[in-house]
Amino acid sequence: MEDTPLWLLGVAAAPGVLAIVLGAALWVSLRRLRAAQKVLMPDGSSANLIDRQSTMQLAQRRLEDELGDLKSQITERDRIVDRALRAAIRFQGLVRYDAYRDMGGQQSWSIALLDEGRNGTVITSLHARDHARVYLKEIHSGQSPQRLSPEEYKAVEEAIGEPIPALRPPARPGETDL
Repeated sequence: MEDTPLWLLGVAAAPGVLAIVLGAALWVSLRRLRAAQKVLMPDGSSANLIDRQSTMQLAQRRLEDELGDLKSQITERDRIVDRALRAAIRFQGLVRYDAYRDMGGQQSWSIALLDEGRNGTVITSLHARDHARVYLKEIHSGQSPQRLSPEEYKAVEEAIGEPIPALRPPARPGETDL
């Protein structure tokens, strides 16, 4: 080694020295980068940005899980409300008329109150000068076990919004069904 020129030793040591200098520069740069990764919190403290990001990701996962639970609760409530609305009175038809020839002003009326399944009632009030009568007839799946008057039939049609042949009053003996 005594006859090795000094310049050759310098050339051989240069990559090692360069690696040490480069390593030190990278270490200083990394320290500065980590110091810059601090985030100022609303309460005035600072936190590591990477730790803060990890905490936020966990919070987001919890929020997404809770949102999924909320969606399933809303779906269940929607199903319950939909079932309840099917049974609620949703359709109504009102027909006013003169039931008696001696009285005007269309004081008599028939009203049909039906749900989505065409179940409900038809209420009729017949007014005369000296009395009033009220009748109630049931409707099940668009059918009435009692005979409906033409006004009651019209009230049911108005409630549903379309003609209902199944509700047409049956012909009495001796009558023709038009």
